[in-house]
Amino acid sequence: MCAIFFFLIVRVDEAQARHRSKVLGTSVGVPSLPPTVEGPGFILPDSPLFFLDRLKQDVNLFLAITPEAKAKVRSKIAGERLAELRFMLAKQDPKGIDIALSGVSDNIKEAAAEIERAQLAGKNVTLVAKEINDSIKKKQEALDSLEEEAGGELKAKVAVVSQGVLESKVKIEDALPEDQLQEEIEDDLERNVHRGIKKTSDSARDVVEYLEELQEQEKEAARKSLKKREEAIKKAIEEKNEELRKDEERLLEYERKKNDELLKLEAKEALEVKETVQKAQEAALKLNSTRKEVNQVKTQPVTSTSGEGSSGSGKSSKD
Repeated sequence: MCAIFFFLIVRVDEAQARHRSKVLGTSVGVPSLPPTVEGPGFILPDSPLFFLDRLKQDVNLFLAITPEAKAKVRSKIAGERLAELRFMLAKQDPKGIDIALSGVSDNIKEAAAEIERAQLAGKNVTLVAKEINDSIKKKQEALDSLEEEAGGELKAKVAVVSQGVLESKVKIEDALPEDQLQEEIEDDLERNVHRGIKKTSDSARDVVEYLEELQEQEKEAARKSLKKREEAIKKAIEEKNEELRKDEERLLEYERKKNDELLKLEAKEALEVKETVQKAQEAALKLNSTRKEVNQVKTQPVTSTSGEGSSGSGKSSKD
C-alpha cells in the first residue's frame, strides 16, 4: 500500500514538473523579472488565503471615492501583482504565474477605464494620467525583459499581457498634454520597432536551429539506410547468394550517390537560409541604429545664433 502511495506521489510530481516545463518554456534555468518598484502583497497568489488580499484591495477601492483615486489604487494593485510574479516564477508555479499576469493587465485596464470616466465627468486628470503612465512604462520594461527570457506558453502569455497593457496605456495617454502625448506616441512606436526587431532575430535563429536539426536527422537516417544495405550484403556473402549480393551492392551504390547528392543540396539550402537570416539581422540592426540617430538628433539642444547675427550686423554698420 505504501509502495503504491509513493508511486502515485512520484507520478504526480512528474506530471507537475512536465506541466511547469511546458508553461515556463525552458529546460535550463528559470525566467525571471528584474526588481520592481512596488512590493508584493502580504499574501502571495499561491496561498489558499490569497482571497484575503483581494478582499483588502476591494476595501481600498471602495474607500477611493473619485475615479482618479480608484485609478491610483488599480495601478498600485497592478504593481503588487507584478512583484508577486517574481516569486511565482521563482517557485515555478503555473497557477500563481497566471494569477499574477492577469492581475497586472486587468488592473491596468481598470485604471485606464477610471481615467476615461474622470475625463467624461469633465475633470482635469493630467497629473494622475502622467503618474500612472510613467508607472506603466516601468512595468512594460519588466514584462519585455521577461518575454525575452521566456519560452513556450509563458512567452505567449506575457506577449498577450504586454499587448493588453499597451492598449490600456494608449487610452491613458489621451489624457496627457499635447506635447507629452506626442512623446509617448513616439516612445510606443520605438518600443514596438525594438520588439519587432527582437522577434525577427529570434525567429531567424529558430529557423536556423530547426534546419540544422532536420539535417542531422536526415544524416542519421542515411547512415542507418547504408548500414542496413551493408548488413544485407554481408548476409548474402555468408549465404553464398551471389545474385542477392550483386543486387544489394547496386542498391548500396545508389544509396551512396543519392545521399551525396542530398548532402550537397542540403548544404546549399543551409547556406542560402543562413545568408537570408544574416541579411535580415543586418537590416534589423541598421534600422535600430537609424532609430538611435533619430533620437539623438531629437534630443540635441537648440543653440542660439543671435550672437553671430549681432556681430554680423555690427560689422555691417562699421562698413
